[in-house]
Amino acid sequence: MTDRLFIDTNVLLYAYDRNAGRKHEIAKELIKKCWLQTSGVISIQVLCEFFVRATRPNNTIVYAQEAAAIINNLSDYWQIIIPDVFMIQEAIRGSKVYCFSFWDAMIWAAAKKSGIKKLYTEDFQSGQVVEEVVFVDPFKEV
Repeated sequence: MTDRLFIDTNVLLYAYDRNAGRKHEIAKELIKKCWLQTSGVISIQVLCEFFVRATRPNNTIVYAQEAAAIINNLSDYWQIIIPDVFMIQEAIRGSKVYCFSFWDAMIWAAAKKSGIKKLYTEDFQSGQVVEEVVFVDPFKEV
């Protein structure tokens, strides 16, 4: 069985940002792998952040119609983690115990809720393990 991979907003954005150079290529391949292996997992928060950041007027990565189509495809075929009170409580705890920002803690809590072992992001220390969730920076030189 293929490991499911939680994809954070920044990785998803780089996958569509043709001006992101090496990060674009790496993110595009990771997203492609998730599609081919049906292993992609994201949260409602990631979908919202993706739309807002991808369609910024002064730094548009994709136009609103394309962003909406991407979100529709992801929500049809990827596992989507929907926040609940438990996740909010976990995020609050994570922000206190691990000094995460609240929104980063919500991403961690979503990955934890879904039982994901690998969270692909550049927002945490790569290789760090927090309560069985491993943070992986796909852009970090190995």
